[in-house]
Amino acid sequence: MTGRTQPTFWHQLAIQGRVIWALVLREMITRFGREGIGILWLLGEPAMFIIGVMTIFSQMDEARNGIPIAEYLAVSYPTLLLWRNTTGRVAKAIESNRALLHHGPIRPIDLFYSRILLEFSGAAGSFLMLYLVFVALGICHWPADVLQMILGYLMVVWFSFGFVLLMGALSELSETIDRISHIILYLMIPFSGVFAPAEIIPEKFRDAMLLFPLLDTVEMFHAGYFGERMHTYYSVPYTLMANLVMTFMGLLLTQLAIRRVTV
Repeated sequence: MTGRTQPTFWHQLAIQGRVIWALVLREMITRFGREGIGILWLLGEPAMFIIGVMTIFSQMDEARNGIPIAEYLAVSYPTLLLWRNTTGRVAKAIESNRALLHHGPIRPIDLFYSRILLEFSGAAGSFLMLYLVFVALGICHWPADVLQMILGYLMVVWFSFGFVLLMGALSELSETIDRISHIILYLMIPFSGVFAPAEIIPEKFRDAMLLFPLLDTVEMFHAGYFGERMHTYYSVPYTLMANLVMTFMGLLLTQLAIRRVTV
């Protein structure tokens, strides 16, 4: 009589992949429905944010250090959507979807992963779509270093992943954190490099602000796009270490939050 074969790691990974994809589809239908343009709002919402911010701020100032405001925001503002919008979607995701945990294959962390994947896909997709349109219209140009730009964007994505996990876990553990999360997100904007690149920050404050890894990641992204048109400041080893620590802390706190979930 043979014993039951234990599932392999890859088999379990495939199952969880299907579970996360099913949760993504469920979230898309729940949020966007089937009426009107439906799931195209996944790209439409971030695109409207980007175009709106570009339009407003380009009327206030024409150029900064020779770089048009519209062009700067077209490539900078999309990075903000990764961590700001996703944090709002992940907060209290476990508590509000606790009924789903009665289904065996669904793990609490899958609720985080599915929402992160959905938001990141929408933000990245809308950025790519608008970027190509802006290049065609002459608002933006092709990047000075495509590989550097891609690596910089991936570093922003990595930072956003760790930060969102951290905030999502804290929102499950503390009602206070959940209520002040929007304040935290707004206070992060001056340190994000979205509206003010590191080169215009007074030197006596610049080094201190670069200790915040988000600014480093955005500066890496800027270096790839603007090239010699903008002086950028960042440290790859420091950013890698900071992102690694934040991701570890996010995963650790997520496990603590999951232990408090009672099905």
